[in-house]
Amino acid sequence: MKPSPHTNPYLAARREWNERYGEYIAQARTWRVTAILALLVAAVSTSGLVWIASSSGIVPYVVKVDKLGAAVAVSRADEAAFLDKAVIVASLARWVSNMRSVYADAAAERAILKEGYAMINRRSPAYQAMNAHMRAHDPFERAKTETVTLEVETVLPLGGDGASWRIEWREETRSRDGADTTVKPMQATVTLAFLPPSDEATIRLNPMGIYVNSFDWAQRL
Repeated sequence: MKPSPHTNPYLAARREWNERYGEYIAQARTWRVTAILALLVAAVSTSGLVWIASSSGIVPYVVKVDKLGAAVAVSRADEAAFLDKAVIVASLARWVSNMRSVYADAAAERAILKEGYAMINRRSPAYQAMNAHMRAHDPFERAKTETVTLEVETVLPLGGDGASWRIEWREETRSRDGADTTVKPMQATVTLAFLPPSDEATIRLNPMGIYVNSFDWAQRL
């Protein structure tokens, strides 16, 4: 078919080019879009797998059994359970003994202070108050002339929520030569916070997650 004398040769050539190559260009564009979408889907899937892998973990459980070996209670080990009163009483008795005792052995003194400080919430008023007490009553300096031992008498809750406690003890101060001995009745009011340990170092020092938020101690009249 001969072109009409009025046919625009530019338009005719463009029509011919589109017929020959336009389809290939359209297919190439489609494949590029498909490839980009596939990459986006792969990136989203990979990110999701990484997030799942990082957030997943083994959940430990504690199974309590009776004397016959039958399970009587099951609880998650990574969640803080309600602490028994006896555990809190024992922890507070040990804490006040650690922070008030003065040993002649410097290594033993450092050990009990480390254990005692592990039970103090570093973001609470108790931490600053204890530092001030230690500066004013340096146990290592006191150990040069005297030792202090404690006998805890009572540890009682002050409220039903288990956050406030009263501790009473007898504190014996003895000179290094044993000649002079003084016994004073003491008392303390303590408020607590319960935070489950999150790392191995904390578990070793404070496995129960009992923390002192504030304290006030003085001699009983």
